[in-house]
Amino acid sequence: MYTIRRSRKLLLGSVATVTAVWGANSLIKKSRDSDILYSDVSVSTIKKSSVDIPSRADLLSRLSKTDKFDVLIIGGGATGTGCALDAATRGLNVALVEMNDFASGTSSKSTKMAHGGVRYLEKAFWELSKAQLDLVIEALNERAHMLHTAPHLCKILPIMIPVYNYWQVPYFYVGTKMYDLFAGSQNLKSSYLLSPSRAAEVAPMLDASKLKAGLVYHDGSFNDSRMNSSLAVTAVERGATVLNYVQIKQLLKNKETGKVEGAVAVDRETGKEYQIKAKVVVNATGPYSDRLLQMDQSPTGLPDDSILQKINENATVSTKIAVPNPKMVVPSAGVHIILPSFYCPKEMGLLDAQTSDGRVMFFLPWQGKVLAGTTDIPMKQVPENPTATEADIQDILKELQHYITFPVKREDVLSAWAGIRPLVKDPRTAESGSGTTQQLVRSHFLFTSPSDLITISGGKWTTYREMAEETINEVVKVGKFNTTPCITKKLRLVGGENWNPNLSALLSQQYQLSSVMAEHLANNYGTRAPVICELFKQDPRNKLPVALAGKENVSVFGHVDYDSFRYPYTIGELKYTIKYEYARTALDFLMRRTRYAFLDAKQALNAVEGTVKVMGDELGWDSKRRQSEIQTATEYIKTFGV
Repeated sequence: MYTIRRSRKLLLGSVATVTAVWGANSLIKKSRDSDILYSDVSVSTIKKSSVDIPSRADLLSRLSKTDKFDVLIIGGGATGTGCALDAATRGLNVALVEMNDFASGTSSKSTKMAHGGVRYLEKAFWELSKAQLDLVIEALNERAHMLHTAPHLCKILPIMIPVYNYWQVPYFYVGTKMYDLFAGSQNLKSSYLLSPSRAAEVAPMLDASKLKAGLVYHDGSFNDSRMNSSLAVTAVERGATVLNYVQIKQLLKNKETGKVEGAVAVDRETGKEYQIKAKVVVNATGPYSDRLLQMDQSPTGLPDDSILQKINENATVSTKIAVPNPKMVVPSAGVHIILPSFYCPKEMGLLDAQTSDGRVMFFLPWQGKVLAGTTDIPMKQVPENPTATEADIQDILKELQHYITFPVKREDVLSAWAGIRPLVKDPRTAESGSGTTQQLVRSHFLFTSPSDLITISGGKWTTYREMAEETINEVVKVGKFNTTPCITKKLRLVGGENWNPNLSALLSQQYQLSSVMAEHLANNYGTRAPVICELFKQDPRNKLPVALAGKENVSVFGHVDYDSFRYPYTIGELKYTIKYEYARTALDFLMRRTRYAFLDAKQALNAVEGTVKVMGDELGWDSKRRQSEIQTATEYIKTFGV
C-alpha cells in the first residue's frame, strides 16, 4: 500500500514531493494551541452538526413512515431547496424530492452572479417599464442577503465596463450611479470612473489604444451548485426530509374534489415506490414545470408520455427531449465557456455592453479561471441534456476577440456548457409562439391551480430566497397553517455559521495546508472545512487528488499524471461530500459538489475512474455499477466542449 513518507531517496518529481508542496504533508504534528481554530470558528459546533446529519437511508425511512407531510416540494434546484428551507424554519413538516441531483439542471449552469441586472435597469428606463425596475430593485436587495447567508460562497466582485466612445462615458457613468442608488442601503460599494491608462493597467488584455475610460460597478459572484447543495443540507439540518434521485411518477388526487394530496415517487437507486401524502404540493421543477402541470390536468395524475416517447424514439443522449411543446416555460439556451485566467483581470470582471446582436456579454474571474457568456437562443422544446454547440462557442469567442489584443484560440476553451433559462409566461392566458426571448422579463411566476397545486417558476438565482418566501406564504394560505414568520433573510447556510474572513489562514496554520488548499476548502466549505481536514489527518491518502485513487502503489515519477495536482479536489473531499452532502454519483462530485468538469473537462475525464473507485468502495457498488458510472460520467463530461 502506497503511503506518503519522508525518504532520502525521494525524487523532486515524485508523488510525495508534489503532494508536500501542495500542502498534503502527512507528518501533521499536533499543535499546542489547537483550540485557536476551534474557538475562532466554532468547529466543535460544526463537527456535532455534521456528524448528526441523517443518512439517505434515514431520510427514506422518514419518507415511508410519515403519514402526511405539511408540504411536498417537487424539484431540488435553487427555488425548491430554498422553499424547503423556508418551510422547515417556519415549523412545517417538509418533504422535498428531486429526480436527479441537486442543481443538476439550470441551477448549476448560471452566470455565477448575484446581481440586480444592469441590463434590466437600462431596459427599464428606455422602455419605461416598472416591471423591469421592480425586478432590479428586488434582485439588488436579495443580492445583499446572499452575501450574508453564504459569505464563503458569495463574494463581492468589481466589474469594469470598457468604454470606447467619449459620448458613452457620461451615459455609463449615470447608469452605474443609478444602479448604486436603487440598491439603497444594500449597495455593496460605490461605482467609479477609471482613466484610459488606469483601465488599461487593470485590464492589460484590452486594446489600450481604443479605450476612452472604464466604468467600474460592483455585484456578487458565487458558486451556484455548492450554494444549492448547501440549501439542501441546511434544510435537512432544520428537519426537512430532502432527497435526490427520487422521481415523481404520479400525482395523488382526491377522487371527489380533484385536489392534489401528494404523489407516488420512486427511489431511482432501488426502484422502491413511496406514497407521499401531503396537505400542500409545490411544483418547483423549473424548465420541467409543464410536465407537472400536465399531470395536474389529468384526473389520474399520470403523465401522457405518448408524444414524448415518439419524439425520443431515435434520439441520442444530447438530443433527447424532456418536455415537448411547453405552455408555460419559454425555453432559451444560455451557453457559457471557461477560459484560462489570462483572459480577464484576476480580481475584476469585464462587461461587454454592446455585442453585435445587442446582448450583454460577461467575462468574469471564477474559481481561478475566466467564465465567458452568455448566449440567448430561443427553443421550442425543453431538452433533457442541453449542450453547447460549436457555433455557440465560436459566437462567444468572436465577441471576446473584439476586445482582446492577443489571439483568442479555440483550444483555450477548457469547458463549455448550456443551461435552460427559466423564462415563463402565464399558461392560463399566454398564447403559444416563438421568437426572441430577450424582451421577456426575468421575473418569477407563482400561481395555484384549481387542484391547489402551487407552481413557482422563472426568476433567477439571485431572487431564489424571495421566490421561496412568496411560495411558502402561498403554502401557508392554501394549507391554512399557523406558522412562525420567515427568517431566511438572516439565516446562515451550512459553512457560513461563525464564518471568519481569516478562515483560510487558520486552516493553513492548524493543519499545515498550502495556501491554495486552505483557500479552496475555506471558500467552498466555509466552517465545515475542518471536517475534511480531519479526514486528511486520519489517512494521508485522503490528501491525494481523486485522479490518483486506486493508484497508491505508484511511486516512480513518469507513471503519475502530474496534471492531477493542478486541481485541489481530493479523496478526502469526495468522502466528505458522500457522507455530508448526499453525493450519489461520480457526476455529483465532479460537476456539482466540486466544479471540476465545469472548470476543465479534459482533466475531469482523467478523474472519473478514481472518483468511481472511492465512491464504489464507500457506497458498496458492484463491478457492474462501477462500469456503468464510468461510462455515464465519461459520456456526459465529453459534451462539455471537449
